[in-house]
Amino acid sequence: MSLLVMPTDTPSTMDPWLQPFSRPFSRRSMSPKKDSRPASPRDSTPTSPTDSKQTSPQKESRTVNGLLSPEPASMSRSNSDGSPHSSTSGRRGSILEVVKNRLRSSSNASVVSNKSQVTDFADVENWFHGFRKYNHLVSTSISLKQASTSKEFEKASKTLTKNCGGQFIHGLPEAVFDLALLWCPADRLERSNPEEPSWSWSGYSGSVNFPFDPTSCPDIYKIPRGEGAWFRSEIRSFTVGPSDQNQKYTVRRNRKSNALRVEYSTPFDPPHGSYSSTESNTLRFSASTISAEGFDVKQIEHDGKEIPCSHLINEKNQACGVVMEYESSLLNASHEGEWEYVLLSRNLWREPLPDNRKPSLNTMHPSGTPIWDGERFLWDAHVGECDEEHFAVGDWKMLNVMLIKWVNNGQHAERVAIARIHQDAWMERCPKQRNIVLK
Repeated sequence: MSLLVMPTDTPSTMDPWLQPFSRPFSRRSMSPKKDSRPASPRDSTPTSPTDSKQTSPQKESRTVNGLLSPEPASMSRSNSDGSPHSSTSGRRGSILEVVKNRLRSSSNASVVSNKSQVTDFADVENWFHGFRKYNHLVSTSISLKQASTSKEFEKASKTLTKNCGGQFIHGLPEAVFDLALLWCPADRLERSNPEEPSWSWSGYSGSVNFPFDPTSCPDIYKIPRGEGAWFRSEIRSFTVGPSDQNQKYTVRRNRKSNALRVEYSTPFDPPHGSYSSTESNTLRFSASTISAEGFDVKQIEHDGKEIPCSHLINEKNQACGVVMEYESSLLNASHEGEWEYVLLSRNLWREPLPDNRKPSLNTMHPSGTPIWDGERFLWDAHVGECDEEHFAVGDWKMLNVMLIKWVNNGQHAERVAIARIHQDAWMERCPKQRNIVLK
């Protein structure tokens, strides 16, 4: 497990191989006049100024790929006053251990029973279990085959609709639409089906997963019911179809499920429209937004390999979140038009529970931003999302946002990626409400 660290020396005094990537993630930076040097493994992520004296001079401690050896990972995250902190002296590393005494052995479920448990949807009675199974099916089978119209998926969706309620809109269950919108790449994706919208995984070739699904996070769903919701939507309503009030369709999200424990923004619009509009590619909603101008991204690695997750760096050179995509994919994308971050929701975050046993399902994950290793989410490690010297850890601090780009002269937008940003960094950018038209 590697800890990725950026030196804090200025470019004039740094070894040129250790200079940070010189193309900040903003539309201005995509000009051909900028340095187009490809990302090097020696590029790295920010530390606090207090670490510069320790990391910069010690070039002899670097490995050939420019990474530092892992620090001792004692994940006791409480000060004497009880406030949370990182064991990395106020700085969050790229990859963090969860807890040393986390139970490593998995449940006693056999491989056969596990497969039967996932593929059999007949016993599902609510969307808490329903979305977990949907998540597993899409992550481990359907998205790999890109077969949202396959008999397997059609059978599962019909059973979920019958037992749990709600239709499917381009492969996403409308009852838990907020959760379904947070799909992320598990590997490199390509836009393969222009007839499908950019906001659904059904329009892409490649595997996806759902790293922020609370129904697949034992550290969260095991919290006593009396402690309230563990997921909050920030969207009043989603509509599908044309802007005409008589033709658009309001997505019927399940607002009354006690099992889901999802909290919705109020007031909300009542359901409206016919199911025929669900075939439309146009998704409309009003949301809080900030410009993507001025942000940078830095690739995160695990075990020497790039993962579909990059640090989000603000104008103060502070890690303030993550973008669930490869740095190279973001920088190689067309940057015509305005880019924005759109606030969708937020997850409850809690310390990992040391007594939780490693689940048998490979889509189960720890709280925060988990790491997909190609076959499953890691159980004993997660991504360090922010520089904790500047952004405090908290139960609802991280916001789930969508990175979009406006196209066709700003008439509509397309999804680029899902990201997580600290609410303090979000508020610093003076967010504004905007009507989103997403295709």
